[in-house]
Amino acid sequence: MILNWCEEITELDPSIDFRRCGGWLKTVEGLDKSVMNGYSITGDFVKAGDYKEEMKNGLYLDCNKEGRKSKPKQDIRLIRLHDGKLTLVDQVYDGKKNWAVDLWDSIGEELNANYKQDETEKLTSLILDKTGKDKKLINDIINNLSLKVEDF
Repeated sequence: MILNWCEEITELDPSIDFRRCGGWLKTVEGLDKSVMNGYSITGDFVKAGDYKEEMKNGLYLDCNKEGRKSKPKQDIRLIRLHDGKLTLVDQVYDGKKNWAVDLWDSIGEELNANYKQDETEKLTSLILDKTGKDKKLINDIINNLSLKVEDF
């Protein structure tokens, strides 16, 4: 599909000052949770701006830098492109060092309908491996988790 990314994202978010201080766009193909920064979101950088370009349906990560050139803030938007229509999935305003971690769940759910169930199974396996299946230790973990959940 041929579209003008600047026009489309400005329509999605009229407050955007498109690429005032730079930015980038990349496809989102998966997650690499061995790192805690932007490199954890795998995909290819793509050319997009205030001109028409061929864009494929899929999930995209748009980083738009605004503000002062000496200290721009970066707003990161997770966007689904389908048949020429952009849908905002999630966003991080003024992203700092670990901004990518804030998008992991949204990306996971977009890429895999069973994401939460799969993550639950991974964490359960990890806990069982780390505790040596010690029932008292597992019960202590359950109690600690219950207390943390109550704090939410």
